[in-house]
Amino acid sequence: MSDVARQMRLSSVTRAIRVLGDRWSILIIRDAFTGIRRFQDFLDRTGTSRATLTNRLQSLVRAGLFRRVKYSDAPARFEYRLTDKGRDLYQLSLAAWRWERKWAPTGAGIPRRLLHRPCEHETMPTLKCGHCGEPIQMHECRIVPGPGADARLPPAPTRYRRLSALTSATHKGSSAGLTHIADIVGDPWSPLVLAATYFGLRRFDEFQRELGIATNILASRLELLVGQKILKRHRYSTQPERFEYRLTPKGHDLFTYALLLNDWGERWLLPAAGPPYYVVHAICGKNVKPEVRCSHCDVPLVPGSVAVAKGAKGV
Repeated sequence: MSDVARQMRLSSVTRAIRVLGDRWSILIIRDAFTGIRRFQDFLDRTGTSRATLTNRLQSLVRAGLFRRVKYSDAPARFEYRLTDKGRDLYQLSLAAWRWERKWAPTGAGIPRRLLHRPCEHETMPTLKCGHCGEPIQMHECRIVPGPGADARLPPAPTRYRRLSALTSATHKGSSAGLTHIADIVGDPWSPLVLAATYFGLRRFDEFQRELGIATNILASRLELLVGQKILKRHRYSTQPERFEYRLTPKGHDLFTYALLLNDWGERWLLPAAGPPYYVVHAICGKNVKPEVRCSHCDVPLVPGSVAVAKGAKGV
């Protein structure tokens, strides 16, 4: 097995995808950050079935992202409240909002303006390095081996078997926000293919070999990512005809999401052996410490500090 394959299998991104690599889990967490707590409200907003919602909520409770709290003496009257582990996904949600604001189709239901309550100004959540305070760009990051690079590989998760991809076009709820990004990263395969491009993989046989994906599933996911303009096909051979898959600007912008997902995984899912690799920020030469900050006052954005703007002051 190559170094890239080991890094991918051991990475905190892969571990996090096992918890969050599902469109319904993404939308449930989206709604929890807007104050939704009860089963029927989650059901209405996500557009999923009762059985699927029950399954996902149980899974998120087992994973420690939610706790179930009884709010009535009547049977089965429970609320689902975010734990500290779940609330720690807040900056990831803000990164998803920023990406959707830029790339989601017109009319996708994305709030256009956010207010940072402490400084009372409109804010554009901005990813910066917690060490040097500079914005984090993909081309300024490099990957180096970590202490867990030689750890024993975890077994491949069985939930990666699903072939079909659900989208907002086929499954609609009463809330459309963040459904575009869920269409792209809301299954266990597509974010792994995308993450592999950040490791430098471009060709079909490289993805198949390094990720161990069945060829029909890989072809389906590459078609999805090309169709969503995350990747573009580039012919590198004519006889026989062969293509490689390169990131578009839209795909490059998802690096912020992937980096924050990796960072969350390192805080909550890291094995005893430690991280298999470090992401080093070229500007300061230190391991990246990603922080989502207010574009006006440069303070890290924390749960409860941001609201949809109505009469916010100009930045």
